[in-house]
Amino acid sequence: LSPRIFAALLVGAMIPYWFSAMTMKSVGIAANEMVKEVKRQFDTIPGLLNNEAGHAPADYARCIEISTNASLREMIPPGLLVMSTPLITGILFGQAAVAGLLAGAITSSVQMAISASNTGGAWDNAKKYVEKGCVYVD
Repeated sequence: LSPRIFAALLVGAMIPYWFSAMTMKSVGIAANEMVKEVKRQFDTIPGLLNNEAGHAPADYARCIEISTNASLREMIPPGLLVMSTPLITGILFGQAAVAGLLAGAITSSVQMAISASNTGGAWDNAKKYVEKGCVYVD
């Protein structure tokens, strides 16, 4: 195992976490845009916030537009990361480095997927526990 392959292996193991961090940041940006739009609608459409009878309808199409545009716009950097990393690694360091990069990324991704699956199950079980009324707040 050459130092170049080992270094690429470590960088590859980092890529799934970097990708996840970028997507979480993107979700935060998109959610912030949505919150601003909902606040704007509450401020400009009388009776919407209090659900008073006869108020004008909310502008759902604008919210869908914000969500769609943000999802397309914000996924460009993570997409570029996963598409360009193997290409740049191959051009700069050769095929063996790309093999190390991909091996690291796959190994790290499997661990991350198993962890996310277990975490999702735990959150779901906690939600069901709360919905059953087993949690009491004083």
